[in-house]
Amino acid sequence: MKTNLLLLITFISLFSFSSFSQIKVDCNGNVGIGIFDINPAYPLTLNNVIFKSGGTQSDLIINYDPNLYGKAIYPSVNNNCRLGLSTKQFFAIYAKNYYANSSLFTSDKRLKENFRTIDQPLNKLLQMNGQKYDFISQGTDTIKDVKEKLKRLRLEKNRLGFVAQDLEKILPDAVFYFEDEDRYYIDYNAIIPVIVEAMKEQQTIIQELKDNMASMEAKYSNNTLKSASIIPGESDNITDSKATLDQNAPNPFSQTTTIGYTLNEKVQKAMICIYDMNGAQLKCIPLELSVHGNITINGNELKAGMYMYSLITDGQLIDTKRMILTN
Repeated sequence: MKTNLLLLITFISLFSFSSFSQIKVDCNGNVGIGIFDINPAYPLTLNNVIFKSGGTQSDLIINYDPNLYGKAIYPSVNNNCRLGLSTKQFFAIYAKNYYANSSLFTSDKRLKENFRTIDQPLNKLLQMNGQKYDFISQGTDTIKDVKEKLKRLRLEKNRLGFVAQDLEKILPDAVFYFEDEDRYYIDYNAIIPVIVEAMKEQQTIIQELKDNMASMEAKYSNNTLKSASIIPGESDNITDSKATLDQNAPNPFSQTTTIGYTLNEKVQKAMICIYDMNGAQLKCIPLELSVHGNITINGNELKAGMYMYSLITDGQLIDTKRMILTN
């Protein structure tokens, strides 16, 4: 009888450790749960299993999905699970890529204090350099599915953004360096308020330019400018409709900009004159008497700021436009 019992125990033990076992426990106490090829390498090793948190509307599934090349965690019903709460948040989540239909970021005033204005937002924005770049490849040789391989390669190429080390010199509040990882990170949402305030600052500048232009046009119409003004001499003649002055390009500019013009064949003398915002004449450039032409303005000849330039033919003011020189 004892012999039969020992044989039965031996048979059950051998069967439990066969390749078809669903649970394996090694000598270290590690447990493996699964169906095939279980390797209890950790305190709890899961292989091809599904866990549910309970309740049909909030089931959380952990499964091996061969189409995703690894374990996948997802809800059993679409849009029915949360990962963390507003009052019970994960401190950090690391991921290579992030996909979402929408993103909400905490911005409740009740969580904030010590509000300040952003210093020189337009100047900061003008110094930023957007880049197009590729991520260093992490390798896709082990991926056999061609579509998945192309997808991952595409995510590594032709990205748009900033370089954290460069942005830190301009907007350090948007850049974070973690010494334990030796990695730089950018808070792209922090750049949005800078863009908004820069646009408001730029709009203020534009409005000031419009007001100055209106004021100067009033002076032109009354012929009250000094000898250094845009009109070299008083004239009540109608401007030549066939002569035109183009907007400089690029505008704003920092190095050089080009101004195009068109002249009437009957014009005998033409020039483009540059003025500051007070109407003082800075320089005049004689033009070649061709139907179409252009001149180049060098930024190093002027200080950074806003200027006006006018086309004058045979003593008549044809048109006036604005240009902006940046550092």
